[in-house]
Amino acid sequence: MKYALGLATLLVAAAPLITFAQVHRTQISEDEIKTHFSKADCEGVNINHLEYFDFTGDGQDEAVVLASTCATGTAGPDVHAVVTRREDGSLADLEIPAPSENQRAALFGSVFCEMGVKDGLLVETYHDESGRPNPVVIKYRWNGRDKVFQVADATIAAQYKASFDCNKATTTVENAICYSSVVAPLDSAVDQSYKTWLDNLNGADRDILIKEQEDWLRKRDLICDDGRLVFGCLETLYRARLLELEYFRQLHR
Repeated sequence: MKYALGLATLLVAAAPLITFAQVHRTQISEDEIKTHFSKADCEGVNINHLEYFDFTGDGQDEAVVLASTCATGTAGPDVHAVVTRREDGSLADLEIPAPSENQRAALFGSVFCEMGVKDGLLVETYHDESGRPNPVVIKYRWNGRDKVFQVADATIAAQYKASFDCNKATTTVENAICYSSVVAPLDSAVDQSYKTWLDNLNGADRDILIKEQEDWLRKRDLICDDGRLVFGCLETLYRARLLELEYFRQLHR
């Protein structure tokens, strides 16, 4: 009888523990995610994309979340996160590194990011206003020791050959030239036309052309220094400059 009572007491005592563990290992729900990202002054959360994967290897799936809060307006999702459940049942964001300076330099205008899972890796695919397909793609692997996602692979859209060394590009305009299949050849054409006529001029005419080119480059950098409009602005200015150089050639034949 004592043995039977002792066993019954043990089972009763264990039941709440089993229930607690089961409750807090359930899949993270959409309602929980919305509550997690809601703020007192901004409660509306719209989930744009949601998928699950066990990055940490603890047997419980994390939630990969793209969501829009009331703070984003028309700019697209402002929540890009991987959410996990703590042992106490609360939710927490896993740390994801920000894109590097070089990766950010390859993006222009309004930038938006897609997140998903592929081959066990977290994949961020960035888009911008350049019209290029997938200009930056970053793949992350979870590091359980450091408790952070680490870059496993990253690809940046190829640069094109311009009149200068694109590896040394630092400004928005310079980077835009290097990442545009239209503007990079125009840059080379303008540079070639300018240097060809410079070699055939002497004295005052040569000085005039040098000053005109320097003034045009300053104007280019000033007018087109807007990531949202940079490609169209540069194409317009370069095509006009080619016509100006041709007109200059006609005057000095």
